[in-house]
Amino acid sequence: MFKLSGRSALLCAILPIGLLTAGCSMVEGIGAEGFHDVEHGNWQSARVNFEQDYKMAPEHPVAQFNIGTALHHDGDINTADKMFSEAVISGRTYYPSASLEPEGTAVTVARHACTRLHRDNKLDTNCGDQIAMELPPAPPPAAAPAPAPSVEAQATAPAPTPPKQDRN
Repeated sequence: MFKLSGRSALLCAILPIGLLTAGCSMVEGIGAEGFHDVEHGNWQSARVNFEQDYKMAPEHPVAQFNIGTALHHDGDINTADKMFSEAVISGRTYYPSASLEPEGTAVTVARHACTRLHRDNKLDTNCGDQIAMELPPAPPPAAAPAPAPSVEAQATAPAPTPPKQDRN
């Protein structure tokens, strides 16, 4: 058989491990490319990357949150808030590895999504917004009341003159 020296055996054992860890450090996870684009202010490229992530993993909380931020940046607030609501449900226990949100990585994706919804003045029962659970549904719009007569019309009508009294 082969007779290896101690140095050669060590090299053969460590080299594959080193290559494996170097390869793993290149993989950053879902949303990483778009994250770096946002850091550099390139929202168009970020949105393309976030859309690809969302197509590949539509249930992933980071994909939902990121596409929501891109939509929000582009002004599509209602669709963005729907994505944030999805991220609230799926991201309850998911802590992001990186975040540009003020709360950082110490909170879950759900907390980030709730913060975004609250900034848009939206309530979500999954965020623990008790008032959203207690509010009755909005009533249907009522018929508009008849307009009151205009003030100008009243002011232009001649005032009645009082009857004259006889001094005798």
